[in-house]
Amino acid sequence: MRLKINKRKNLVCVSFDYDKVVIRKINSIPGSRWNPKRKYWTFINSSTNLALFLEMFKDKYLIFESKVKDFAGPELIADYFNHYYLPQFEKKLKLKGYSRNSIKAYLNHNKTFIKYIQKDLFGIKMADVNDYVLYILEDLNNTHSYANQFISAFKTFNNLILQLDGINNKLLRPKKKKKLPKVLNKREVKEIIAAVDNLKHQLILILTYSAGLRVSEVVRLKISDIDSDRMLIYIRSAKGYKDRYTLLSESALAKINLYLKAFNVHKYDKQWLFPGQNKDRHLSKRSAQKVFKRACKKAGINKEVGIHSLRHSFATHLLEQGVDLRYIQNLLGHKSSKTTEIYTHVSNKNLIESLIHLIVYRMKILAK
Repeated sequence: MRLKINKRKNLVCVSFDYDKVVIRKINSIPGSRWNPKRKYWTFINSSTNLALFLEMFKDKYLIFESKVKDFAGPELIADYFNHYYLPQFEKKLKLKGYSRNSIKAYLNHNKTFIKYIQKDLFGIKMADVNDYVLYILEDLNNTHSYANQFISAFKTFNNLILQLDGINNKLLRPKKKKKLPKVLNKREVKEIIAAVDNLKHQLILILTYSAGLRVSEVVRLKISDIDSDRMLIYIRSAKGYKDRYTLLSESALAKINLYLKAFNVHKYDKQWLFPGQNKDRHLSKRSAQKVFKRACKKAGINKEVGIHSLRHSFATHLLEQGVDLRYIQNLLGHKSSKTTEIYTHVSNKNLIESLIHLIVYRMKILAK
C-alpha cells in the first residue's frame, strides 16, 4: 500500500491492488472516498484518521511517498515503523546469536532514533544519522560510548533490514574517552563484604569478587555450575555466548555450603544458586547492584563505584600478585588481550615498577 499527501486538499491518498477486505476497512474511515480518475482512496489528513488507518493496517507493508512530516501524525508513523520493522530486526538478531543485552540495547537505540527522525526509513541519509549522533551527544549530553553503541545498532539495523547503500561505511564515530576502571583496594573489598548481614547477599559479593564475575554472570549461576572437586565455577553463555571456567576459592565454597543448607535452594526446579522472588527465575541484576550500593554506604565507602568494580578489583589484585596477564584474560573471558591490558594502568605493581625504572634512569644520568 502506498500513501501520499494531497497538500492542496489536505487529503491522504492510498493506492493498492484490489482487495475487498482492504476496501471495506478503508470505507469505515469517516469521510473516505474513492477517486475513480486517480484510482486511489482518500481521507482527510487528520491525526484521528491516520491513527485509525495505521491501527487497521499496522501489519501491512506501507510505503510513504510523501514526507512523513506532511502527515497529520508523524509520530504515529514512527510508531508504525517501530511496530513493523523492529520485530523483524529482533528475530534476525536472535538468529545471528546476539546476546539478550545487545538485542535490548539495539532495539531501544533504533526505536528512539525512528521516533526522532520522523522520516520514511528508506529515505534516511548519512546526514540524518550524523545529526542524530550530535543530538544525543550535545542536546542529551550522552557519552561517546553511548553514541558509538547507537552507531553499531543502526549499522546492524541497516545491514539486516533497510539495506541502504552508502551509509554504513561513511558514518563518523566519536572518539572514545579512555577511562580507567574504578578499583577498590583489598581492605575496602573486605569492609564492603563484611557490611552485609544477609548470607545470600554476602555470597553474591564474595563470588563476584573472588571469581571476577560480571553481575549478569553471578545472578545466573546454577548450583550445578559449582565444581567443588576441581575448585572451579562454570560460566555458561557469558558475553558473546562464550563458556568459560573461573576460580572457586576455599572461602567462597565454605560460604556456598553454608548458604545452601540455610536457604534450602535445592528444592526449586530451576536450581538457580540465587533465585529471585519468583523461584523459577534468577535474581535480577538490579537487585544485585542494590545489594552492592547498600553495602558500600554501610561500609562508608564513598568512591563512585558499582558492583562491576569488584570484577575490576579481582583482575587488578591478581596482576599485583604477579599472575600472568594471559591467565587473567582467560579468567575474565576477554576476547582480546588489549581489554585485559587496561589493568596494567591501575595496578600499583606496575606503577611502582615504572617509578623504580624512572629513578634508576635518573641516577644513571646523574652518574655520567
